[in-house]
Amino acid sequence: IMLKYLFFFFFFSTYILGDSKTIVFAPLPTKDAQELHTQFLPLVDFLEKKLNVKIKIDHNSDYEKLLAKFINKEIDIAYLGPLPYAYLEDRYEYATPLVNFKNSKGEVSYTCSFVTFIANDRPIENMIDTKIALTQPLSTCGYLFVNSVLKKLNSDLEKNKYRYLENHDNVALSIIRDDFKYGGLRTDIVEEYDHLGLKELYRSSSIPNFILVGNSETLDPNILEEIKNSILFAEEKELTLLHKSMKFGAKEAVNEDYEYLRRILKSSKISYEGNF
Repeated sequence: IMLKYLFFFFFFSTYILGDSKTIVFAPLPTKDAQELHTQFLPLVDFLEKKLNVKIKIDHNSDYEKLLAKFINKEIDIAYLGPLPYAYLEDRYEYATPLVNFKNSKGEVSYTCSFVTFIANDRPIENMIDTKIALTQPLSTCGYLFVNSVLKKLNSDLEKNKYRYLENHDNVALSIIRDDFKYGGLRTDIVEEYDHLGLKELYRSSSIPNFILVGNSETLDPNILEEIKNSILFAEEKELTLLHKSMKFGAKEAVNEDYEYLRRILKSSKISYEGNF
């Protein structure tokens, strides 16, 4: 009788729990697996304990693959830069904004800078055939931002030589080494290199910080609300366990904050490969 009871209990538990969904989380694209785990495993652990769910990390090396999988319903939640989010929500109605993460000053926005080396005093109006360093095609401080700056100066990226260098630090160092004459990157990262001669020429409007976005086609609205509230109302002792990019808390994401990005998205078409 006991064996029958145990079998029934096991069968019933499997029936009830077997269909419990594993949430698929796509963090910021990177080719550095160690960096990915350092930044995002604490958030995954936090949400698993808060929601009593299992979360699987889906690693992507670039935004194009990540967004395609999100639209194809293979990803449930994602941590995105603001431009990829604006791109996604324009193409997929089930992209649901959850929270923007704050920085150490409690702000939920940042700016991009168009930069050069301090010794470069060449005029930039009507620029042609000049080497320009970019981060990634869908990086907020990448192609669209730099192209919007150049267009105001009677030029554009297609009249020059540009290449994608994957991240902001690579862009900064390539300009300092004089491998490239100009580039686009986050203003806060520019400030880390200004003592080495990096000089800001132009700055963007304020842009919302990184966002956690849910897929309302694959996750129940109640689960999305739980994820959002878990982060919004996390206790200080819980936040201290998260990576420095998330440990200062968050605010509820607001779609209206993305108008600037929607405008520059419509202003020109992104080229996904460098031209030299």
